[in-house]
This record gives sequence, C-alpha cells and structure tokens, in this order.
Amino acid sequence: MLGQKTSVKQLPRPIHQLVIISIFWQASNLIGDIFFSGENFIAGTKPFTARQLIFGAAALGWIQLGNAVHHTAEVSLKVKRKNGWKLLNIFGGLAVIVSTYIFIRDPNFIPSLNIFGYRPFAERPMFYYFSFLFCIFVVPNIVVTGYIILRNIVQSSDTTLPHQVSIYMLISFMFFIMLAALFDFIIPISTNFTDYDQILKWTQFISVFLAILSGQYFTSVSFKNKSASWFLDKLRDRMVDGLLYYNYKGEIQLANPAALSILRTTQEALHNKKMTSIFPQITDPSRESTYNKIRVKIDNEDHIFNVSIFEIRQSLTTNYNVAFFSDVSNTLHYQQIIKIRDEQFKEYQLDQIRYQERLNIWKKKVDESKYFLDTLISTLPFRFWSKNEQGVFMTQNQTDIKSRGNMLQTSEPDNKILPQELLARNEGEPQSFISYEQIKKTINDKNEEEDDIEILNQDDYNMAVRKGIAKDIMIFNNMFIPIMAPRKPYKIIGIKIDITKEMRLEKERDMLQEQKHIHSRLEELGTICGGFAHDYNNILGSQIGFCDLALEVLDKDNQAYMFIQEARKAATRGKESLEELLNTIRGKTSEKDKLTEFAPYMIIDDVVKKLWITLPPNVKVKADNLDKNIRIVGNVSALDRIISNLANNAIFAMKENGGTLTIALKREVLTEPLITPYAPQIDAGTYAKITVEDTGTGMDTATLERIFSPFFTTKAPGEGLGLGLSSALRLLKEGNAGYTVQTTLGEGTIFNLYWSIRNEKMEA
Repeated sequence: MLGQKTSVKQLPRPIHQLVIISIFWQASNLIGDIFFSGENFIAGTKPFTARQLIFGAAALGWIQLGNAVHHTAEVSLKVKRKNGWKLLNIFGGLAVIVSTYIFIRDPNFIPSLNIFGYRPFAERPMFYYFSFLFCIFVVPNIVVTGYIILRNIVQSSDTTLPHQVSIYMLISFMFFIMLAALFDFIIPISTNFTDYDQILKWTQFISVFLAILSGQYFTSVSFKNKSASWFLDKLRDRMVDGLLYYNYKGEIQLANPAALSILRTTQEALHNKKMTSIFPQITDPSRESTYNKIRVKIDNEDHIFNVSIFEIRQSLTTNYNVAFFSDVSNTLHYQQIIKIRDEQFKEYQLDQIRYQERLNIWKKKVDESKYFLDTLISTLPFRFWSKNEQGVFMTQNQTDIKSRGNMLQTSEPDNKILPQELLARNEGEPQSFISYEQIKKTINDKNEEEDDIEILNQDDYNMAVRKGIAKDIMIFNNMFIPIMAPRKPYKIIGIKIDITKEMRLEKERDMLQEQKHIHSRLEELGTICGGFAHDYNNILGSQIGFCDLALEVLDKDNQAYMFIQEARKAATRGKESLEELLNTIRGKTSEKDKLTEFAPYMIIDDVVKKLWITLPPNVKVKADNLDKNIRIVGNVSALDRIISNLANNAIFAMKENGGTLTIALKREVLTEPLITPYAPQIDAGTYAKITVEDTGTGMDTATLERIFSPFFTTKAPGEGLGLGLSSALRLLKEGNAGYTVQTTLGEGTIFNLYWSIRNEKMEA
C-alpha cells in the first residue's frame, strides 16, 4: 500500500525497516498471547524460559521501533544522522538481551535490587523494569522525532499543502503516542494494574499506524524538493497558461504568475476564493473534466477560456485539484510567443556554432598534448606501461614493447601477474620493490624453445653472487602506481627500471671499501699485537710457572688442585694462541700445527665449564646430547676457540631477554652435497655434527651476509672487535670443516659445524 502511494515506487530504507519491525513485534506478541499468556508459569521451567524469550524478542522490537521512527524523520527532513543515536540503539538492544537473560537465570535478582535503600522493582518487576528501559532508549527517540517535525514546521516559509501535511503529521504522531502512553502506562498504574496482563500492548498496535503515518509523511513532504518537483515549480512559474491549485472544498490555495496576469489579480486576493466565483460554468470542481470556450468577463472585457481539471493525490489522506486554463481569445499573444521562440532558436543556433568552434580549438590543444605525452612516454629510457581496471594493457612505450612484445589491448596470464600489481589495482596502494630476474630457456606446449623469466628472491641472488653465476641475473626497480578513482579496482601505471649495472657497481664499491677498511684495521692490529704479544707471552709464562709450582705443593685431593689445573690449561691455550699470532705477524704462515685425533665432547665440556663462570642469570646452557664415541682429527685449540666464539655470541644475543644455549654432538651421514644460503657447499660423507643453538634475537639478511667479515660487530662500542666469527671461519677452513647457519629474526640462530670423521689415527 505504501509502495503505490507515489510515482516513485521505492520508499526509503528506514520506512521499510519500520514496517518490518512492526510486523516482527506483532508476531512476537501474537505468539505470546496465544501460547504464553496468563500467570501459570513457574520460574526455571521451559515454558517460563520460552515466555521470557518471546517477551525479550518483543522488547527488541520496540527498542528498534523507536530508532526507526527517529531515523525516518531524519531522512524525510534531510537531517544528518548522529552516531550517538546509533550507539543508544545498540546499548538498548544489549540491555534487553542482558535483562532477559537475568530474568531467566535469576527471576528474583531485579526485584531485589536495592538503590539507596529503595527497591523500585519489587512490585511488578517486569512492568517497571522494562518501562524504565522504554523511557531510556525509546522515549528520547520519540521526543526528538516530534521536535524535528515541529522545528521543520516553524522554520519553513512554505504555506502550501506540504506545510499543512507537516502539521497534520505532527498532530497525528503526538495523538498516537499519547494514546499509547494512556493505555499502556497511565491507566494501568492509576488502576493498580486491574485486569492487566501485558506491557506495551497498545503501543504495539499503534506502531502499525506510525508506520503508515511515516510513509505518508515522507511521500507528502520529502519529495517536494526533488528535481522533478523543482522542475515542475519552475515550469509552472514560466508558463503562459494559468494554473489554479484548490482544495477539496473548492478554495483556491495557489496561482501561478500567468494566472494572476490573465485574471488581473493578486495571490492574496485569490487565496481561499471559491473556484465557482472565477469560472461559474464549472459546477463540480472536484471532478476531473475539460471545459471548452468558457466565457468570463475580466475588467469589463470578455475572454474565452479552455479549462481542464486535474486531481493530484499527495498521500493516503491528502489531495488537491489543479485547474489549467488558457485564454484562446488572445491569438496575438501566441504569435508574439512564436516570434520570440523563433529568435531564441536562431540565437541558439549561433551559440551552437560558436560552441563548436571553441570545442574544435580545445580538441586541437588536447591532441597536441596527447602527441607530446605519447612522444615523451615512447622515448623514456626505462619500461613504462599502463593497464585498465581489468588488467588490459592500454599504453606501452618502445622499451617495454622490445622487452615483452606488443601487448596492447591484451592481458597477461594470471600466473605472470605479480601480487604487488594485484595489490595496487585492487587496494589502491602504490607498490615499489626490487626484483631479481633470470632468463631461462623452456619448452612450450608447441615443443618450441622460448625465454621464460624466473624471479629470484634476495637470498637466491646472494647465493648466485657467491657462486659467481650472477652475471645473467638482471636487477630491476619496479613500481606499480594506482590511478585513484571513486571505486575499486583501479587503473595502474607500471614502471620498470634496469638497475643491474648500478647495483653491481654499488656492490663492488661497498666490497672495496669494506676490504680497504679491513686491511687498514688488520695493519693497525698487527702493529699493536706485535708490540704486546711478547709481554703477554711472558705474563702467561709466569702464570703457567706459578700454576706448576702450586700443583707440586698441593695434594691432588685438594679442591684447589682442580681449579689451578684448569687455570694452567687456559693459560697454555692462551700461550699457544699468542704463539700463533706471533707466527702470523712474522710471516710464518706455512707452519701448521700437528693435527691429532681426539674426542670433541671433551672440548665441549671444557667450554661449558668456562661459560658457567661468566654466565648471566637469565641464560641456561644445555649440553646433554653429546656422542662420546665420536673421534675427529684436527687442532684441539682451534675447535675450542671456534665453539667458545659461537657460544659467547649466542649468550650476548640472549643477554637482555634470556634464553637457552644448546650444544649438541652427533654423527651425521650426508648422502649428497649439502647446499645452504650464506655457507659454502659441504660434500657428501660422514661427519661429526656440532650444533650451537640459541633462542636469542636472531639476525636479519643484511647482518647475516657480514657476520664473518673482520671487524663487523653488532655489539656496542667497547664490547667487541668483530673478530670472533672471522677467526672461527679461518680455523674452520684450516681444519677442512664446513658449516651452515640458520636464523629467524626474534626467535634465534643455529650454527652447525661439520667435521670429517676418520677411521685411522694420525701419526704424531
């Protein structure tokens, strides 16, 4: 019924919501009246729970109804909706749900509420409590709705029928609200709830009338400012024929300027004047009909009019009539109009010619700009293209055509579209990244050889650089720029710049600078070490001598005997390291220590004992998984230094947040070469695998690339020189051992040392 009220077949969403909420409320109360009326319901039983749920559903209906009525008034009068009312509606729904749950779980909870010594819900808790919710979450919506309609009436300068409809709507709205309040609240309370069973029953029925009133009000008032109404008002004012608007009583309410001119009167004089006083021959002004050649005397002049009567319905209860009349006796007037229209048409033709000339000039300028832009794009030294929303190529410069061929008006296969491009097109986020691409020969479905581009990650590229096979890898700086539009997906611009040469030159420059820095530091270190090595050698010699004297004096059962023995071992290893340093400074690099066969678990035990002395309290060391049957051939002091350096670095990585350092030793057989990033290849064979694992901070890619470089350190100044891992790497190479490294940022690092196992013993 509401949908057929106007020529606009669709009502606004709030009115539809109002109707649906009314139906939901009616259905909930109907179910409650049929199946759950009366007082024979015991708390805790299923019928009682079902009754409370049905009442809760109905309560949700009237909570939403108040919001829908308010929203309808805002839409009708073009009032911007505030978020606070949405929150009030949400809180109201939550309050009903929580209250229903409380009444089901503990019916005596709300009646027993004590507020400052007063129990407001002790008697008839359902009525008073839900009336309280109604006053908080529904009454404000009703009051504001009435205020919005009243403000529209006061502020509007319109005195025509829509203004009268607004007054009618306000009176009807207030009447229904007061009627519902009378029967649902005032009468039950004043009669002490005599023969009263259900709350808000009248308000439930009144909601139907509110829905009809809201629909009527919207169609009567809201559309008066639409473009069609504006056009008709302008057309009415510019018409040369007369229009008279009058109500069902035949009283004239409005006349257009042409009617005032023809009748030679004013708007005030015509207002509320009877139609029959203007056209006496029209006996029934409320019936649609046409009257020809009606004679009327105006200022003692005879005029002949053709009059047509039309009925216009505004809403279900409001309508008015229109009298359309023309003075057919004034033919010269129409001739003059035709002459004016003819002159206007000629002027229009001249304007059209001038407009076409300006359009041609602008088209020429646009074409020149397009040619300039096309020339600029075609001669760009890098690849440039653009795609529309569906991923179809719209523009390609010559560089891009040479690289991938002419792709205009076509699209790429889905498997070749990069995720960054999809992100820019679908989300409107500009993407910029560096890609490493390698061209490989592949065989297509037609058994033909063709070039296929393989995209590598940075780790693969770094591995290829180390292996010396990165010459055919190209490096590009890629950009996908979305062309912003009102909706997704977007058109995009693609730019691809070849930076291979620049990146290689930058890499070489960084390597040269780093090598220069390392050599400079090594020279300084050699000079310093040469000056102090002899002094430290003497100091360590004295320490070893005093330890020997102490060992001769003390009994082996004495507890200090073991500590002095460990101190002598440490001093001996220090003396050996200093001797190796002196040999290196003297240029005696050809002298090699004799290799021996030994059990590596013993070295690991010694390292763990040394670590316990300086171990932070929040770091634990585990060395339980050690295979004591493994024997390797190598330099004992070298293995000690390698494991010590790795363990100290691991402890430093866990110093702040704590963690666990795990050292393991086991036998491992590699059936094929082991290839991992950031480490040289390890051939197949049988190895003693030493694992040093921590749960520290881990390393990023940039740090991982440089951990074995001399003087590179992540420690604060004064905490490290950056020589531990570089010396460990040198010792691994001297012992023909391999290594792998695995790290995860924020989780930890794992170093695996692979030392060859030999069955025969080395001769002394």
